[in-house]
Amino acid sequence: MIKTNSEIQQIHDKFFHKIFDSLENARDFLEKVLPNYLKERLNLTYIEVVDTKYVSNEFKKGFSDIVVKTKLATKEDEKIPVDLYFLTEHKSDGSVKLFIQILKYMVFEWEKDYNAGKKPRPIIPVVFYHGAEKWDVPKEFAKQFDVDEEIKPYLLNFQYILFDTSPWNFRDKSNQELKENVFLYTAMVLMKVAYTNDIEAIREIFRYWHEKGSTEDKDVILFFMRYISQTQEIKPDRLKEMLDKSKIDGGELMPTLAQQFREEYREEYRKEFMETIGPQLREEGKRNNAVENAKKMLNKGFDIDTIMEITGLGEGEIKKLSLSTTSTTH
Repeated sequence: MIKTNSEIQQIHDKFFHKIFDSLENARDFLEKVLPNYLKERLNLTYIEVVDTKYVSNEFKKGFSDIVVKTKLATKEDEKIPVDLYFLTEHKSDGSVKLFIQILKYMVFEWEKDYNAGKKPRPIIPVVFYHGAEKWDVPKEFAKQFDVDEEIKPYLLNFQYILFDTSPWNFRDKSNQELKENVFLYTAMVLMKVAYTNDIEAIREIFRYWHEKGSTEDKDVILFFMRYISQTQEIKPDRLKEMLDKSKIDGGELMPTLAQQFREEYREEYRKEFMETIGPQLREEGKRNNAVENAKKMLNKGFDIDTIMEITGLGEGEIKKLSLSTTSTTH
């Protein structure tokens, strides 16, 4: 089944959230991407992933909603909170609309501070980009204004810290410390190659898992295998072969992965059926349509209660159809 851009976006969003909801991963990522002069001012022993469920739906469409709060030491050795938020940009065009989205978030938070009688909190944007196209959005907000340099100091301006996976060499020795965090390193590599179909990088990750002794946690391995299956053009039998060659039991993992996808597909189909065909059937009330759709739903593995709810048929009728459908298929 070919996925839409919206579905692909959701895959990356869920993956990103799973990774950076972890304090350890958020801390190690900041250690990797922030400039040294900023890291020297931060106290990353204090770190908190901030709840952003209150943010408007309009904001959620543009952001991955990952906000991390840490501490910044002032010259007087005081500690004040700094909100750092991560934005993962999955679009291939890297639109300058990014600045408006960032600014909306800043204003939203500053309004809360002012209403509470507090000083506005300092917010540092960090952009995580792993799209297919080259990132060409200017680093500073004021650079998009077509005015003389003498005028720009009077305009609103801010800049973001960019981590672009494209030029990042995950094989470089500078990543040794990062590689100690198997979960984060794996995720960053997989996001880097999500648009490139880099089979060798996937093989390296499998070997890396084996070398680190990280293959015992099947749930974690399956989590990454799902993302690989959804973003890479690799057939299941080849994935199993790659796992086996890396001394990972693909024979145990692949059937479980396939079952997860079947259950997910069944639930998606059920939801779509309930939202579209179900209301139509209830309005029409035609027995022949109800019977035909009941047969289709039986073939898809729906339970009797769901079929009763959608078609309006009785339990006895559906059981008879189930028997007839089973005998026909055999």
